[in-house]
Amino acid sequence: MGEKKIRARQAPTMADVARLAGVNRVTASVALRGVQAGTHVSEATRQRILDAARQLGYTPNAIAMALRRKRTDIIGYYIGHGYLEPHDPFTADVIAGLQSGCGKYQQDLLMFGGFQRRSDDEIYAALSSGKIDGLVLLPSPHNPVMDKLVSSHLAVVAIANKVESLPSVLVDDVAGGQAVARYLAEQGHRYVLYRGDRFSLTSQVQRQQAFVRRATEYGIQVAITITDDWHGHVSDEERELLTAPPEQRPTAAVNWVDTFAYSLLADCEQLGIRVPDDLAIVGFDGVKTNIPPARSLTTVRAPWREVAETAVDTLMALIEGKEVDAEKVFPVELVIGDTT
Repeated sequence: MGEKKIRARQAPTMADVARLAGVNRVTASVALRGVQAGTHVSEATRQRILDAARQLGYTPNAIAMALRRKRTDIIGYYIGHGYLEPHDPFTADVIAGLQSGCGKYQQDLLMFGGFQRRSDDEIYAALSSGKIDGLVLLPSPHNPVMDKLVSSHLAVVAIANKVESLPSVLVDDVAGGQAVARYLAEQGHRYVLYRGDRFSLTSQVQRQQAFVRRATEYGIQVAITITDDWHGHVSDEERELLTAPPEQRPTAAVNWVDTFAYSLLADCEQLGIRVPDDLAIVGFDGVKTNIPPARSLTTVRAPWREVAETAVDTLMALIEGKEVDAEKVFPVELVIGDTT
C-alpha cells in the first residue's frame, strides 16, 4: 500500500465566483471589490455574487489589493543583529506591545529574523521590498543596514536605542543609571562592579556613563567589565574580582540588563557568593515574566510594552504623512528586590 499524499487545494479565483454566479468577471469584481466606478450592479446580482463567494470560500487577493491601494497594512519589526530571541523577556514584552499597537490600526505584524548569513544588501532588500508599509527597528551599532534605512523612503521608527534622523521611542536610561548610583550610595557601598556589553548599544552606553558619573560623585569606586557572553555569565576577569579577599572585592554589581543580573545570580551560587550578604546585584529592564524568578531582583523597570505600542502610533502617523516628534522618552522606576 503506497503512502498517502496530500496536495494543497487551489484557492478559488474571481473567475470561479463569476462562473458560479452566472456573471462576467468585471461584474463580480465590482460587487466584491468596489472597483470600476460607474459600473452599476443590482442588489440582487450583488447578493448572488456574494453568496457564490461564500460558497467557494473566496477572499480577495491581498497582493492585488495592496498594489491597487499602495498599502499592505503590514508593519515590520527588525532587530539590528538579525536574531529574534523568543525566550528573552524584553523581546516578549516588545512584541506584545507591537501586537497591541497593530491591533488598534488593524495592521498585521511581520517579524524579520534569520538574517545572520545574509549580506547587508540582501537584508536591506528584504526590508524595503514593499512587503511592509513601515518598520519598527531595534538598532544595533556598526550595522550598515541602519545607514541604508535612514536614507530610504521607508517609514522607520527606532526603539530603545536612539538613531539620529529617525523618530526614536526610548526610556530614560540616564535617570535609571543615576537612580541606581544614588541607591547604592545610600546603602553604603563604596566599591561597585559595572557589567557592560560588547555591542556598545546607545542605551547601554548611556546607562553606564550616567551610573559611573553619579557614583563617582558619591565617592564610589567603579570597576567596569565587558563580557562577550550573550547571556552575561561571569568572565574569568570577573571571577577573579568577585573571589578576591573580602576587603578587595566589590560589594555590589550593577548589570546593564536583567539577563546579565540573573546569570550573575546563578554564577554566584556556584561560586559560594551569598547574595546580598556578600554581593548586592542590580539589573535594568524590570520586565515581568509569566514564571516568577526564584529571587526578586532589584532593577530599573522600563515600560517596554508601552514603548513598543507608542512606536506603532508614531509609525502609523509617519505612514499617513504626518509630522512626529523626533524623540519620545518614557520614565523608569527603581524597584527594590531581595538581591540588595
